Amino acid sequence: MTRRGRDLLFDVLESEGVEHIFGNPGTTELPLMDALAARTSPSYVLALQEAIAVGMADGYSQATGRPAFLNLHTSAGLGNAIGNLTNAKANGVGLVVTAGQQDRRHLRDDPMLSGDLVALARPVSKWSEQVNSVEDLPYLLRRAFKDAATPPRSPVFLSIPMDLFDVETEAEVPARTPVPHAAVAGGLEQLADLLDLPPGDIALVAGDDVHDSPGGHEALAAVAEAIGAPVFGSPLHGRLVFPPAHALWAGALPPVASMVAERLKGFRRVLVIGAQAFMVYPWSPGSPVPSGTELLHLSPDASWVGRAHPAAWAGVGDPAASLTALLPFLRARLGTDFRAAAADALEKAADSRRAEIDRLEQAARERYGPTPLHPMAAAHALVRALPSGSTVVDEAVTTGTYVRGFHHPSEPGRYFFCKGGGLGWGMPAAAGISLARNREPVLCVVGDGSAMYSPQALWTAARQELPVVFAVVNNQQYRILKDNLRGMGGESASRDNYVAMDLDRPAVDYVALARSMGVEADLVSDAADVEGLVSEAWTSGRPKLLEIPISAG
Repeated sequence: MTRRGRDLLFDVLESEGVEHIFGNPGTTELPLMDALAARTSPSYVLALQEAIAVGMADGYSQATGRPAFLNLHTSAGLGNAIGNLTNAKANGVGLVVTAGQQDRRHLRDDPMLSGDLVALARPVSKWSEQVNSVEDLPYLLRRAFKDAATPPRSPVFLSIPMDLFDVETEAEVPARTPVPHAAVAGGLEQLADLLDLPPGDIALVAGDDVHDSPGGHEALAAVAEAIGAPVFGSPLHGRLVFPPAHALWAGALPPVASMVAERLKGFRRVLVIGAQAFMVYPWSPGSPVPSGTELLHLSPDASWVGRAHPAAWAGVGDPAASLTALLPFLRARLGTDFRAAAADALEKAADSRRAEIDRLEQAARERYGPTPLHPMAAAHALVRALPSGSTVVDEAVTTGTYVRGFHHPSEPGRYFFCKGGGLGWGMPAAAGISLARNREPVLCVVGDGSAMYSPQALWTAARQELPVVFAVVNNQQYRILKDNLRGMGGESASRDNYVAMDLDRPAVDYVALARSMGVEADLVSDAADVEGLVSEAWTSGRPKLLEIPISAG
């Protein structure tokens, strides 16, 4: 029986469990859109610009743990998408990205919007190919879904000439291959020997791969408690890597080499669990690994081990599976005295952690007042307004430090941050996460500069009726850039003249902007008003924007 290319594509999508196509259509996508007109699923999630479609697909994939399917409009649309595809690759997010290419019979004439899509997508993809025959279409799509979901997760790109949707073939759709099971690292007995040191001599550093490995939090906590070791978050980690309220949580390491070295100074050995050990940005002198400290590295991706910092022990394997397998080796080596010392270290750490949380709570309350709010007060008021177990998407940049400090989820998948560094990710990602979780409420805390990269996400959130609270913390400037210039100590700092970094002439009216896209909005003038407004928005079942003027801090 002959079938058309469009039928093969939908067979693959259905068998892969795809419920939504994220995109913004153009002429090269018309065969796909025409095919969707005769179908009830998958649904098409319309974004008004391709960067929004990518951000939504990114959030959707992170929330579901499965690759999201994305359809872009040839060379121009792919170009619009590159920034957020850069973020998706840095975040380790599996996406199956397709773009419509011009009709193969037309390509010889160099038509409008044609181009080398494969080359354009290659730097932001695990691999990038063009489908050159209808027989190849189901095979390459199936391969794309498997590879996007296999660690290290990343976008995978396919260029699909538009005429292939209507070409008939007798080709069949290949069966789905499940994602390979996680492997356990070798050399765990040696690692257990290296970790057999008194509490205070060992520190653990957790990266996003702990979150991405099912059971990773529990396995890491069991190892940390067994040896009484503090757990640091790797610099700029994008997901919850360890329960923030846990006694042994020591906080995120800063992305500054000398500051990392200072935090880790005094530990004889440091075990990093995750791919990239220490992300430093911008460049700063020195090594993040203190002199005299041995680095041990467990990663699911062999290419990261020893890439920037030599390791005295190296293991490649799934974090949860490997840490679980490590625990019996550790317990066999730890005597009664060691266990007593580890228990004492845990008790002291619990007291210290409670005191730190109380101190931060008090400091935030002392900063409450009328607008412009102190960033710490704004973050505290927003987070404390949320019900337990709520999800937070954080693209607040400078205010984000406080967001992370006050948000203490007890389960994975309740905090998301973009370690790719490209602005415009947070608002669409929050919408994608809400959609993935059956329209569950999500708080998106976003800086004013970041918000202006992707305000079209408001329109899609309204169209999809997604209950996202977009909290724009507005200091009318690119504060992070000013802070970096102050650190450089150059002309800008000495003259107090920061070129092209103020967003106040004219000021952006975020309330009016949101309302123009169908989203209710309010200007918040006092921290005491935040809780009521968030609660009201949380129960409305629709998106809401809160503009919160903040001070420089």
